[in-house]
Amino acid sequence: MVQADRARDVERLVCDYGERAFRFAYRLTSNVEDARDLVQEAYRRVLRSWETYDARQPLENWFFSILRHVFLDGAKRYERHHYVSLHVRLQGDDGDEAALEDTLADRREALLDRLEREEDIGRLREALNRLDYEFRSALVMCDMEGMSYEEISRIVDAPIGTVRSRISRGRAALRRRLLETEEGGRP
Repeated sequence: MVQADRARDVERLVCDYGERAFRFAYRLTSNVEDARDLVQEAYRRVLRSWETYDARQPLENWFFSILRHVFLDGAKRYERHHYVSLHVRLQGDDGDEAALEDTLADRREALLDRLEREEDIGRLREALNRLDYEFRSALVMCDMEGMSYEEISRIVDAPIGTVRSRISRGRAALRRRLLETEEGGRP
């Protein structure tokens, strides 16, 4: 019976949090394949350490804590800049699949507007990737995943004050890096 409960909980974890886990991992790694590997390794660790899970705590928090630690354990590998083929197939929110190149901005947009937006996104992603891991993961969880300070606190196993500090300091560091990039310098 315990095995059936475990299988049901793991299945729920994959179904309920798989997409969110991938988004979180992708924002940390900036690479589709690395994000998939990161999530897969987190699931492996969940299965290996299932007996350590405290059922009184939310399963989501435990899983995202493991995912974050997998990233930190392999940070050097995931830190490198990677490029994604435009032919990579992505699944949209509606379940439809399309090549990345087909999901890019409408072709009728002015080329300069599109290039400027892509450049801004690229600068933001580059600046975010240059942050310390603690700041980057706190910003991703708060500003991109919409997690509360309490959720982040449980995931990173740190007091809420520390989480607030990391988010504040991370935002300040991100702002500095973006300003440096705008001024033509690179830290």
